[in-house]
Amino acid sequence: MLKPARMEKIAVVGLREERQKVVSILYDLGAIQIEPLSKSSQVYLRSELEADDARGVSQELLRIRSLKAALPPTVVEEKRGFGSFAEVMRTSKSIDIDDEVSRLKQSQDQLSLRLDELKNRTELVTNLSFINGDLSILDLESATSFFGLLPVKSYQQLLSSLAPMQGVMPYSSGTDPVRLVVVVPKADLEKFGAIVQKADLRLQPIPPMTGRPADVLVALGEEKRLKEAELVETNAQLRALSEKDYGIMSVVEEQLSIEAKKLEVLNNFGFTDNTFVLEGWVPSRRLPEFKEILTSHASSSTFFTIEQDTKPPTLMETPKRLKFFESFIRFYQVPLSNEVDPTIIFAFAFPLFFGMMLGDVGYAVAILLISIWIIRRVNHPDRKTVIPLPLRSFASKILKPAQFRKLAMAMILGCIVGIVMGFLVNAYFGFQLNQYLFTYLNANLHAGLPSDGTFLDPLSTRGLKTLLLYSGYIGLFMVSFGLVLGMLNGYWMQERKHIVAKLGWLFEAWGIALIGLTMLHHGTIVPTSNPLGGVYIGMAVAGLVLIAYGEGPQSLVELPTIVSHMISYTRLLGILLASFVLAFVIDKEAVGTSAAPGLMLGGIGFAIGGVVLLVAGHIFNLVLGILEPGIQGARLIYVEHFSKYLHGGGRLFTPFKGSRTHTTSELELMDKNAPDPVPARG
Repeated sequence: MLKPARMEKIAVVGLREERQKVVSILYDLGAIQIEPLSKSSQVYLRSELEADDARGVSQELLRIRSLKAALPPTVVEEKRGFGSFAEVMRTSKSIDIDDEVSRLKQSQDQLSLRLDELKNRTELVTNLSFINGDLSILDLESATSFFGLLPVKSYQQLLSSLAPMQGVMPYSSGTDPVRLVVVVPKADLEKFGAIVQKADLRLQPIPPMTGRPADVLVALGEEKRLKEAELVETNAQLRALSEKDYGIMSVVEEQLSIEAKKLEVLNNFGFTDNTFVLEGWVPSRRLPEFKEILTSHASSSTFFTIEQDTKPPTLMETPKRLKFFESFIRFYQVPLSNEVDPTIIFAFAFPLFFGMMLGDVGYAVAILLISIWIIRRVNHPDRKTVIPLPLRSFASKILKPAQFRKLAMAMILGCIVGIVMGFLVNAYFGFQLNQYLFTYLNANLHAGLPSDGTFLDPLSTRGLKTLLLYSGYIGLFMVSFGLVLGMLNGYWMQERKHIVAKLGWLFEAWGIALIGLTMLHHGTIVPTSNPLGGVYIGMAVAGLVLIAYGEGPQSLVELPTIVSHMISYTRLLGILLASFVLAFVIDKEAVGTSAAPGLMLGGIGFAIGGVVLLVAGHIFNLVLGILEPGIQGARLIYVEHFSKYLHGGGRLFTPFKGSRTHTTSELELMDKNAPDPVPARG
């Protein structure tokens, strides 16, 4: 797990007529990353494009997807396999419902459009019901009629603007809003439009209509019922087509997508008159399986390993439950295939650092619940949410939903550590509550727990020193561990000087750390008074020599870096202390103590202010509790730890494969159709 999977570069050779079969086997096996042919092979081989097949697949795929989009979706329970490319194309072409679907969709669109028009017309005629007469009086050759529903203030302003226009005739009804009909001579339409636009009003033209409003409404209602019945019938016919063909279309669509990928990958093959050749990378542990399946289903094909002329791709093998942490590593650097994969290290270190800096049970539980909500929201995006749309849009610009989910999963582990740390420092949104439980346990069970409920008080001299010492030890361990992994990388890469240099930095780190601890405890490092002091100085001097030998004398200018990286881990305490003190101050000002009552105990006005301060203050500190531990926790790993060994610059292993939902693996079909072995005769 600390090293990516070992890769082998192979070449597969077979007869031309089996190329499609081999591609199908490789796709369903999902074990090879197919690469362009090496330059040495290109001299003897030529590439051939399957242009006609690719064009045919693209056209069929586009047609099937268009048909599916036009039909109402149904549950697809059908699953089917295809033995050949020709069978897929035959099945696709047999779905001959294009004309019928086109006719029904056109009818559906026209009916929906007409129903929308009828709805708007009905609403308009309802508003015109105050006109006692035939609506045809509004249909004039020399004038155009408009209707609007206006607030009384806008109505009055419009009337005053229209007063100079002698030919304009307004009719109104109602008080607020006012239903207004305006008849405008065609000669004044431009001037009228400018007035309406300036007033920012919406007036709609009244279409030609005949009959009194009540009669028109009856006619519109009758037409609406007829069109709705036609639409129901059209939808029923589309649904019937969907129930008959949606399943097979889903199957064909998936297989056509797979065929398109297969044809695309053929561009990386090389051909002679009778054979094909492909090259690619396969994980070493899968070579036996690869050989067995290839030789059993494609008898003319064989493979052999070839010399690696390029760096292998990186296959990061992380336990399934921790695999989401790989995205945090890829964000920084993809490791090379022959160096340490730090995913597991990040998976343990990040939650630990996040929880240590959070250090409050209340905040940890709140962030834990938020993280669980985020995961549920991403897994079920169709569910209703109370989060405002602007906030959701802003969040989507920062990270994609899948990235939010991974971040939430990482924070869940950190919150568990945060709950433990908060219990040790006795912090619950800044309040101290452990003492009530400990008093009961001590009185009834003689548990011997601290009477003040605190194991480590960050504000006490003892607690501060202890936490500072622990953070320093963590820094020393992480830097040392990184240097050890750097030595391991040097061994795997067969770089002896690299190993020597990392050993020198390790000696230097420990020598400086031990000298510093000795002086911190008021000890002496003079060898005559303290022999161990001589050992510490010797380690530091030996480190300088080894560094100069392994990386050159110029690398000694980086000496302050190793010290700063170890000291940098004291921010674990700094961020914990900042959050702890801020929560304490918020609680003290809002609630107060027995000696100094807070705002909430000073009358109704002060109480409201105290509640606002308490809620807003803790929300602010909660946001900081997500950002600061998250950013600084990742930084301590990326900068202070990864810099000791992770070179990066690798490329991820991307095998030729894809998921199947509605189709059966062609390997399974080959296994089913394979003849039974002939039993040996006795």
